Amino acid sequence: MRQPFSLDSFDQLSVGDEFDFGSLVMTEAAILDFARQFDPQPFHVDPEAAKASVFRGLIASGLHTQSACFGQVLRSGIFHKVSMGGSGIEVTWPAPVRPGDEIGVTARIEQLTHSRSKPDRGIVKHCITGRRVADGLVVIEIRGTMFLKR
Repeated sequence: MRQPFSLDSFDQLSVGDEFDFGSLVMTEAAILDFARQFDPQPFHVDPEAAKASVFRGLIASGLHTQSACFGQVLRSGIFHKVSMGGSGIEVTWPAPVRPGDEIGVTARIEQLTHSRSKPDRGIVKHCITGRRVADGLVVIEIRGTMFLKR
């Protein structure tokens, strides 16, 4: 597992590269704030109602978990010089995130393709994974496609 660094080119990556982006804590205040703005379901915005839900307590919105983990990767600066955007993501949330959970964020390069029509760029397929630090349980996987400068 490598520490992230600022890429200068798509060509610096190899399939199988893994990066550690550290961790973040999902606070109750942040969970409530995000959910009130963007995902106002009772188990995200009302601790009492959440106790009666299938989750038996307040949980973070999956969209919040996704944003927090993706933001952790981007704040590292790894893609600042080379990012040309992305073309899509697929997200799974195999376990809920609760207030106070610390989430470790890693990423793995799954596929690299040189663009045939635009030789100044490459296509990267990656998987960002968030694991609860306390028990190692995967709480999110984000599989995405990005375009990077060569």
